[in-house]
Amino acid sequence: MSPEAKRLKIFGIVALIAGCACVVAGIILAVLGVDITDLFVVVASVVSLLVGAWGARVANVPSNAPKLMGPSAGATVATGALCAGDVAFANGQVVPIVVGVITFVLALLVTIATSAVKRNVEKV
Repeated sequence: MSPEAKRLKIFGIVALIAGCACVVAGIILAVLGVDITDLFVVVASVVSLLVGAWGARVANVPSNAPKLMGPSAGATVATGALCAGDVAFANGQVVPIVVGVITFVLALLVTIATSAVKRNVEKV
């Protein structure tokens, strides 16, 4: 396995695990008080979880990296928009912003790693 594929595998697994933890955090936030930011947290966490799972699977077969590039970039844009929504509607709450930033950074890392694997595959 190439170093780029290993990096994608690690980032994918981290995004998967952190996405699960963030979904739980979003559900806890929703139980404590329903707010639009809770919905943003849960949706961004699920998106991060899905892109992480897909990234970890693609790392096993690097030739599939070009297929992940579009959805991964879309997930990064979506989590960025949801994070911006958290910032806009947080009303002084810190937890939704932190969770939103975490999901955005993880989706961005998976996208960057996917791009590196894609370049490596196309070079060979």
